[in-house]
Amino acid sequence: MLIDVQCLPTSLAPNHLSNRAVVVVDVLRATSVMVYALSEGAKEIIPVRTVEEAFQMAKAFPPNSTLLGGEMKSSKIEGFDLGNSPKEYEAGKVRGKRLILATTNGTKAFHLISSAPHILVGSFFNIGATTQRCLALNKDLLVFPSGNNGNFSLEDTVCGGMLIDQIVKKRKMDVVLTDASHSAYILYQRFEANLVEAFRLSRHGKELIDLGQGDDLPFCGQVDITDIVPIYKNGVIGASS
Repeated sequence: MLIDVQCLPTSLAPNHLSNRAVVVVDVLRATSVMVYALSEGAKEIIPVRTVEEAFQMAKAFPPNSTLLGGEMKSSKIEGFDLGNSPKEYEAGKVRGKRLILATTNGTKAFHLISSAPHILVGSFFNIGATTQRCLALNKDLLVFPSGNNGNFSLEDTVCGGMLIDQIVKKRKMDVVLTDASHSAYILYQRFEANLVEAFRLSRHGKELIDLGQGDDLPFCGQVDITDIVPIYKNGVIGASS
């Protein structure tokens, strides 16, 4: 199994993805929201690229069946039902609902790698289950951090490094790391004892703290709170466990 990490969130040619499984990671906070919302009973999630697309898409569904959620520049979008804190996506609000999400980085990432045959949604919340799914697929793997406005993301890369660490420990043999994935592996080892420290040091983590949303950092740093591994297919994210 070859494991690579896409350090910058850029589009990739279909032939680069055709034989790979991809794990999209945006721990602060889009993929954490997705995993948590589906674990709380959300019906499905549609990640879109723009706010305008979200409003337009919502019109296609029956009244009261769909919620709009997400953020732009880390703040809740005017007219949306929910922001981008996973804590907002509790069962009482999302159970049985379709979610249309628009975020600065995370939802756009899925459209950059949509041609891949297997696309998983990863976070610290489901890291163990994601590891098991990757091993079961037995495909070369690309970890795709969503980044921060097109730039490198420390916290997402650390999460990718944790996934790599677990795969290496469980598979033990026949794992080949690229320079990028080896770097993520080393970064995770640096923060293994305190994942939230990586959040606090990251540019995006500091931004959330400055906006008064620092409580999301330790919340998003929870490990293995669900066995759900969401799958992105045909533009929709659904629960799989």
